[in-house]
Amino acid sequence: MDATRRTALGLLATSGLAAATSTRPALAAAPMGMPRDGDWHPLFNGRDLSGWTLFLDGVGDRDRYGAIGIEGDVLHVLGPQYRGPTRAAMGYLATDRVYENYHLSLEYKWGTLRYDPRTLYKRDSGILYHVPPGHEMLWPDCVEYQIMEYHTGDALPINHRAIEAISLGGMPSWPEDFPGNTRYAPQVDAGGNLRQWIHADGTFDTLEGWNTVELIAQGDKAAHIVNGRIVTAIYGLQSQDPADKSRYVPLKGGRILLQIEGAEIMFRNIKIRAL
Repeated sequence: MDATRRTALGLLATSGLAAATSTRPALAAAPMGMPRDGDWHPLFNGRDLSGWTLFLDGVGDRDRYGAIGIEGDVLHVLGPQYRGPTRAAMGYLATDRVYENYHLSLEYKWGTLRYDPRTLYKRDSGILYHVPPGHEMLWPDCVEYQIMEYHTGDALPINHRAIEAISLGGMPSWPEDFPGNTRYAPQVDAGGNLRQWIHADGTFDTLEGWNTVELIAQGDKAAHIVNGRIVTAIYGLQSQDPADKSRYVPLKGGRILLQIEGAEIMFRNIKIRAL
């Protein structure tokens, strides 16, 4: 671990991790199976999808066509085991609990298979975080940690919003931003939901072999790390107020999702620790 990253992680204050079942409307006070010891704990057990739920748009929560395979501690998404239509349903795997104040780490590697309607597009996936429990939908309210060829680490808040950190000559300010940076990134109406696109400060992903991506989510801020480099930092995270969508309220936690978006991808070493 380089000195810059070690310093950034060392400055994080310890707090706690909250978890709850996906049917609860708010974060639970107790960690429910996630000790606050600061140690790493697996989110994927390498054997089955315990702790995760599946959603495929137009299909539901059953894996009718083998979209997910488990091979030697690896989650294989839309790989050779897939036997469905060429237009593969999009969706995600979601934790059945909600989390706040955590450090998430996983590895991913691209496969070669691509499916309609994305056969001519860059291979695409992502980590969606701070997703509220409740109704499942293809594009839930979230902050997306983009996993895409040469765009890994971008942040895409959907019906959430964030302030992009000041860049220090190519290095996003972290773990604290500069005072006075209070302007939220512009939002675009993308067919019924509001989106921001906060670009990663540098490209550090590889298209061959395994990549390590990390997410630090603490309070109302987050950092995206790609192969050991902080590429994105965001602050002042907020979500739309369900009672009045013209207002925003503080955002500090939610479910964690792994996207299924028409490209073969593998995940392994999915783990989390409390901050």
